[in-house]
Amino acid sequence: MRLIAFAYLVHFLRHGMVFPLIPLFAQRMGYSGAVIGAAVSAFSLLSLLAAVPVGGLSDRIGTRSMLLLSALFNCLYSLMLLLADTIWLLIPAQMLGGLGFLLLIVSSQTWVSEHPETVIRERGFGFLSLASAAGQTIGPFLGGFVLSRTSFSAVFGLAVFLSLLGFSIAGLRTKRQESLQGRESSRVSFQEAVAWVVSDRKMCAVLIFTFVSVFAVSLRSSFVPVLFQSRGFDESSIGLLLSVFAFSMTVIRVFIGRIMGRFARASLLVLALGCICVGTAALPATTVVWVTAGIMLLFGMGFGISQPLSMVMVSDRAGSSSSGLAMGIRFSMITLATLLSPVLSGLVVDAYGLNAAFYSVAGLLIIAGFLIWFFARRRA
Repeated sequence: MRLIAFAYLVHFLRHGMVFPLIPLFAQRMGYSGAVIGAAVSAFSLLSLLAAVPVGGLSDRIGTRSMLLLSALFNCLYSLMLLLADTIWLLIPAQMLGGLGFLLLIVSSQTWVSEHPETVIRERGFGFLSLASAAGQTIGPFLGGFVLSRTSFSAVFGLAVFLSLLGFSIAGLRTKRQESLQGRESSRVSFQEAVAWVVSDRKMCAVLIFTFVSVFAVSLRSSFVPVLFQSRGFDESSIGLLLSVFAFSMTVIRVFIGRIMGRFARASLLVLALGCICVGTAALPATTVVWVTAGIMLLFGMGFGISQPLSMVMVSDRAGSSSSGLAMGIRFSMITLATLLSPVLSGLVVDAYGLNAAFYSVAGLLIIAGFLIWFFARRRA
């Protein structure tokens, strides 16, 4: 578990350091906003298309092999960024980086979900969530700090070094004899597993929960800074408020394994969805910094609970025979949410104003809550 958590931390540290700088890197090359947007979106393109097949492949060839392949792709991605001097190398690099990201996330979550003990799975997903939160919190600051004192090449060179640390996953045990013995004989086919996941109403409820949580929180990287700026907050206050979200998310994930062991899944789902909904709806209603900070704490807490809870609930429903495929479907929902959220919210902003985007997302969360209740109350 420690190796998985370390690989997660290194990956998200490198990703958090590099990813926010991609638009600036493309802009320095002299490209238009449309081209810059295409370069950023290219990172998610292969992830959206390949998440389900990669999940099924992880079930067949083993998570250790997939994790090593992820480390290779992440290393090649960082090297391509270091060598990139045109958009025609940057876009393929982004696509390869997105594929490496997908392999690591799905394979790591599959490895944890295959453990037969529920308590270990809960703590494992808590460790993964904490490692990702820590990396995403430190990475952007580290990347900006290095760039301000050196150059893009130095940042990408550091990314190459961090990606090499990902090969430490080679020390991962290839089998858990107690839990994996005889599993091959009970493994379902790709088509059977997809049909089962889609037809399971409770699994559908979890996937809806996953989608709307990420859809709402994607506002943080799109229109939340714009909203704060329109309220007259200065740059330091905006940075502090965004850090409050990350701090709250990180703190809750320190204890999320124990929390999931003590409280019912349904109760935590309602709590997470409620916190995210209240945070989304309340942000446009205040112009006071300290009140906004409290709302961001609530917002971050909801998201901090939602993702490890989503992982565990998917793992609970899938079982070991199709855990990789189920995690691939979950990752597809996350990728779809991150792609659609800024686009649809932007359309609402253009048509009805900035506040309307937040209120419409809050309305979506309420509708999703009713759908989750409808699916969860009926037997699969």
